[in-house]
Amino acid sequence: MTLISTKIGRKGGSNNRKRGSFKSSETLIGIAAVLLFILAWQLVTTAVRFPYFPPPSRIIANAVSRWFDGPWYMLWVGPNAATQLLPSIERLLAGWAIAVIVGIAVGFAIGLLPRFARYVEPPMTFVRNLPPTALIPVFLLILGVGDSMKIIFISSTVVWPILLNTIDGVQSVDQTQLSTARSYGIRRSRVLSHIILPSALPKIFAALRISLSLALILMVISEMVAATNGIGFEILKGQRTFRIVDMWSGIIVLSVLGFLLNQIVQLIEHRALRWHRGARNNG
Repeated sequence: MTLISTKIGRKGGSNNRKRGSFKSSETLIGIAAVLLFILAWQLVTTAVRFPYFPPPSRIIANAVSRWFDGPWYMLWVGPNAATQLLPSIERLLAGWAIAVIVGIAVGFAIGLLPRFARYVEPPMTFVRNLPPTALIPVFLLILGVGDSMKIIFISSTVVWPILLNTIDGVQSVDQTQLSTARSYGIRRSRVLSHIILPSALPKIFAALRISLSLALILMVISEMVAATNGIGFEILKGQRTFRIVDMWSGIIVLSVLGFLLNQIVQLIEHRALRWHRGARNNG
């Protein structure tokens, strides 16, 4: 028995090493592809001068001087980043956090109560099919042009993927596990925390990543429409004043911000769903 277990352990360790090396290779290929794209962009825009497509070297230098010229103990965050970038991050995270709380809570309620789901499904289908940008005038009329309008605009739109994935995750729990728990008389609170929640988490985390990317887009839209600061406002101001390098540096900073936020969520997902990947690999 010990010999068999040892062989299985060695095989599992070998598989993990292979998966790790494959993932490292994928990461290196992705980095190489990005660097190759930047190099091609640099060569083309240097050889043929396009007024609206400056070289990446100018864009990166402009981004560093405009956004990250602060001292090291402030993580190089400069005055412009403090007044333009940080408000955008606050609006983004506040709207997304509200959507996460509401989406998961309401999603669990609907998923656990089928009769309630039948009543709310028609109005939900109607509201979620409304284009988000069409609601901006409504939010402006009711909430004005302050941060509350932008936060509510973000949260009311990005809540849908979280809500729908949570409902789907709750309703797709293995019925055999639920029947076994009921037959053993396990309390409903423990069934919720030990069976339903873990089963729904993979779909919830998938929705969190999608909704975070969507929140970034909506944050930019709201700042371009009704704001006097923020990275979306800075990008639009650069376009309107023909400061093209400033516009592109804002776009680059925005893409880096989206990448970093996505990596943070993926790191949390990786740690929270370690058991899920282990069960899937063993299966």
